[in-house]
Amino acid sequence: MFSSKCFFFLITLCPLATGSIPQTIQWSSKSYGPDGPWQAVTVSIGTPPQPVDLLPGGSWMSNVLAPTVCANGAACDVAKVAGFYNATASTTTFQIGQTGEIINSPMVGTVGALPSLIGSANWIFDTISIPFLNGIAGNGYNALIKDFDMLVISAANEKLPDGTAYPVQIGKLGLGAPNSNQTWLHFPPNPQWNGTLLPSTLFEQGVAPSNSYGMHIGSAAMGIPGSLNIGGFDQSRAIGPVSSQVYSIDHLPIDLLDIGIGVAEGKSPFNFTSQSGLLAKGNSSFGVATTVFVEAPVPYIYLPQSTCDAITQYLPVTFQKKYGLYFWNTNDADYKRIVSSPSFLSFTFRLSGSLSQNFTIYVPFALLNLTLTAPIISTPTQYLPLRPGQGPSGVYQLGRAFLQAAFIGVNWQTASGDDGVWFLAQAPGPNTPSQNPATTIGANNKTIVGSANSWKETWKGVWTVLESTSTSTISTSTTSTSTTATSTGGADTTTPSAPSSTGSHDKGLSTGAIVGIAVSAGVLVSITLVAIFFYTRSLAAKKQPPESLGTDFYSGATDEPEPGWLYKSSGFGPRELETGNTPPKPVEMAG
Repeated sequence: MFSSKCFFFLITLCPLATGSIPQTIQWSSKSYGPDGPWQAVTVSIGTPPQPVDLLPGGSWMSNVLAPTVCANGAACDVAKVAGFYNATASTTTFQIGQTGEIINSPMVGTVGALPSLIGSANWIFDTISIPFLNGIAGNGYNALIKDFDMLVISAANEKLPDGTAYPVQIGKLGLGAPNSNQTWLHFPPNPQWNGTLLPSTLFEQGVAPSNSYGMHIGSAAMGIPGSLNIGGFDQSRAIGPVSSQVYSIDHLPIDLLDIGIGVAEGKSPFNFTSQSGLLAKGNSSFGVATTVFVEAPVPYIYLPQSTCDAITQYLPVTFQKKYGLYFWNTNDADYKRIVSSPSFLSFTFRLSGSLSQNFTIYVPFALLNLTLTAPIISTPTQYLPLRPGQGPSGVYQLGRAFLQAAFIGVNWQTASGDDGVWFLAQAPGPNTPSQNPATTIGANNKTIVGSANSWKETWKGVWTVLESTSTSTISTSTTSTSTTATSTGGADTTTPSAPSSTGSHDKGLSTGAIVGIAVSAGVLVSITLVAIFFYTRSLAAKKQPPESLGTDFYSGATDEPEPGWLYKSSGFGPRELETGNTPPKPVEMAG
């Protein structure tokens, strides 16, 4: 009867047999720079279809490149592979005069535009085809969406801090907005014109169960496949507590409480086991929390200069002023030890807007070992995606580099018409099932529940655990480590207990010393055992019952530790890693 591929005029028939379930987007086999590599989604635009790869993320209209961005021999190494959209070659393209246009201006002021660009663009509407699976095990089909809302970029540049400009290399696939459509007044013949958006269209057609999405962009370099579902999410991509909070019109804000460095298991590649309090270190103007935007359309992690200094003092990196980035010193022996070890950068946030609970996302340094390529730099160069200062939107931002290790999702509206929420949680490593059934995000859901999987296990066999004669002082339970905390500008500066090793510069005892110690210890143990033997015989001979202690010596010693995501009385240090199999309870939003 019908083939395994169904198109828009049949799309409402496809879910009837199984009911409305999350729709899984299929990813491109290619990945892209020039500051990644990043994984993309292939779409086809117009009639006849023009294939274009886009980076998924962000709100409102999708941003697509026209062939003119590479005019006059401009360097477009990435763009030529990702593809362009030529509106004049499509018979289904449509424009209206009421949208206006951007002419040789910064795009940061336009909601939904790539914020780091300066250039020209205009709104165009056309038919788009997106490859889906009807559920992870369902049939493949191409969803055709008419009048798809696009900002077509005709000419635009990115600028390096030294003023060097290079053309935009790849666009973005917008993942919805607070409104179901982007609407303009248009007459005649109709009073309004609606540009369609991806999740709301599938929801309104009865294909997806809600106007929502759940995404983990994964990592091309580390072999973590991307995951993107409309109307649901892959629960294995959201580990532990899932924070839910309100969004703004085109941003996903959250309170960042602290940043730390640690190691998940084994010996630390640093001369310490953990450091916290790095967010506010050296900056007395910081309060308890700093609002940041979590933004898929930007590549870097944008933090205060003082925070970057606090982090990079422990890393073999060199700041390159021309690029505004830190280059890894790949000839330094510590470089390989760090990026291949279980060490991480930790980010601690408020949990669901709570004043008394937090949660932490761990970003392994293996994911922060990215590559700059042309046209940014002529020779591929490993770099740390940390940029001092505010992001393009004028606040501190956590971009794609951060989202390699984080699950993100949005439920744009509830069935009752209320504004929706967005979700953030820890994402797994490479040891993750690629074919996992999607979990529905219901039209009324303001909370979702993550998996009880162990984050550390998802990295097993990938990172190299450094040998150690003692276990790490970073616990994998919910108890706290032994630390001394002092307040610095409202945040913690934590000094870990003295580790049993001193990082990469340890020097062990000589063989002779070890043998001497071993022999001496053996003799001492023998003498002690003999003394105990005769002492116990003497007590038995007296046949006197032991005196009662009168009180229970261990009373009061059974208090359970507080949950790992609760604030410590001393402040907002990162919680310890959770590796147990007990699923966390869903947390209701505050207020």
